[in-house]
Amino acid sequence: MKRSNKGDGGHKEGVENEVYDDNSCEEDPLLEGKGAGHCMKDKPLSKWSCLHHTGIDVLAQNVGLPLLLMLFASQHLMKGFAAAFTGTCVSFLYASYRVPGPQMQIFSGVTQLPWAMKPVIGLISDALPIAGYHKAPYIVMASILGVFACATIGLVPQEHLTVTQLVGCLFFLQMQFSVCDLLTEAKYAEKMRAKPEHGPALMTYVWFGLNLGGLLATALIGPIIVTYGNKVPFILSLPLISFILVPVFQNCLEETPKSSEELAAMRKQLAEQREACFLCFLMFIGTVVLSVLGITYESTRVNAYASLIVAAVMLISFSVVLRPVIAKVNAFFLIQTSVGFSVGGASFYFYTDSPTQYPEGPHFSKEFFTSVLGVVTSIFALIGVFSYQKFASQWKYRNLLLVSNVTLCVFSVADVLVFTRLNQKLGIPDHFCVLGGSILQSVIGQWMWMPGVVILSQLCPAGMEATMYALLAGCHNLGNTIASSCGALALEWLKCQPTGAVGESAQFENLWLGATISTILPNITLLLLPWLIPDARQTDQLLDENDRDATKGSLLRWWRGDVEPADEPRPRPTTTNSTDAIDGSTTASTGSSASLA
Repeated sequence: MKRSNKGDGGHKEGVENEVYDDNSCEEDPLLEGKGAGHCMKDKPLSKWSCLHHTGIDVLAQNVGLPLLLMLFASQHLMKGFAAAFTGTCVSFLYASYRVPGPQMQIFSGVTQLPWAMKPVIGLISDALPIAGYHKAPYIVMASILGVFACATIGLVPQEHLTVTQLVGCLFFLQMQFSVCDLLTEAKYAEKMRAKPEHGPALMTYVWFGLNLGGLLATALIGPIIVTYGNKVPFILSLPLISFILVPVFQNCLEETPKSSEELAAMRKQLAEQREACFLCFLMFIGTVVLSVLGITYESTRVNAYASLIVAAVMLISFSVVLRPVIAKVNAFFLIQTSVGFSVGGASFYFYTDSPTQYPEGPHFSKEFFTSVLGVVTSIFALIGVFSYQKFASQWKYRNLLLVSNVTLCVFSVADVLVFTRLNQKLGIPDHFCVLGGSILQSVIGQWMWMPGVVILSQLCPAGMEATMYALLAGCHNLGNTIASSCGALALEWLKCQPTGAVGESAQFENLWLGATISTILPNITLLLLPWLIPDARQTDQLLDENDRDATKGSLLRWWRGDVEPADEPRPRPTTTNSTDAIDGSTTASTGSSASLA
């Protein structure tokens, strides 16, 4: 089984001699009299003795308490707790509608598409501020949609809410998570650039709280859905996802309205990156097409073919527009993610069907499937991150990707054993086999995911880090939707379409074959490593520090008549510790289809 987890670490040092200046807070907040400085000045941190031993008081003095409050609302409460708390219920909600396994995957892919829209969201917020503000108005609009969607799911009875409406509500809920995540990430990235010495401590604050929230949500969700049903977690999440409006209206983002001159300069800078803007809008069009098709067409074939077309368009466009070294890395991860066909829709029914539905099945309880597996895999995912930093952070990209992918393929044999029921013949209990396989996959999955985060960060030219990272990560996330749609078609071909009906044992006869295909195909892409992944260590610098050109040596420039050679930069060792390079990492995963939210 493959589950998503989040993990990272950091440290703090050298922060005692700098003090955050409250006078730098915004004097013109969204609500009159409620500026960031106003709301925080009268609350000295020296009185908060409970924070002394955590380092938060020192961090707040250096980066500002308003920013920490904003990150608490967006990263800890929303992305950490609420996303995990509601996300675990989604499969059970689909099952209550008797959605077939393949169709469940298509719906899941559609609802995750807002994460692939992050590049165009960032571009629009930069180019089209509202009342001079780039971030706060967009967070407010997305939050209103998200809160309304969450309330609809939680409060509207199932007989009055169609499955299509459910998918639409989940889409807008994920849109809130995506927008708030992107715009608050941009804010703390800005703070880290201004005060890089406090970056590790700030990232520790973000990711520790995010992981703690996720673990708490995972531990609670099982008993809650068993006792109160699948809709209650959405009701309980309402105050958590609404809370972000408090720091926004207190202007904890510390935004100042942009003047017309500043806006003109910013738009001029964006115009100079017209190729990147083109890719942003192209990705947006692709995600909209897939969203509409996934909601309106039940045909797995239509959705799979559309996904493949979008993948081909993205692959060709990125390869033509971007400089070769960036285009090659993007091509590798997009291809590998897209061919990692998902079988999660069918495996959900396999594990959770009752004895009357699937007599030969494992019959996992909701508590075990959600809370036990979720907590254990989350903890071991963190162990995977720490073990990566200690043992594998100095490896070359090619070697680490090769070893981690092959090892994960071997450990995935545990899934095949369970799906064929061979573990029962060998006397291995289902719970032990699944839990053991999940633990091993969680640890090794981090070793496979982390170098991807590092290399994407290394390939962002100076001056356009946010745009380029959002593009590359968004393209990677788009691959997850493609894998879900193509996996749905594969399940249909294998006649594996469970719905939770009574006596559906025949639907699982070929599930093991689907799991085998989804494990082997990503490993075939390892043959492309010598051509697409640089022969460099993770601590090597792949681009010049002052290199601001993301299209240098691209096919597009060659077609235009530029005579500059295609770049194949020689990796150069840097003095930066490799663990610092992953401080900005995003959502981890235990499989090749890791989500770089």
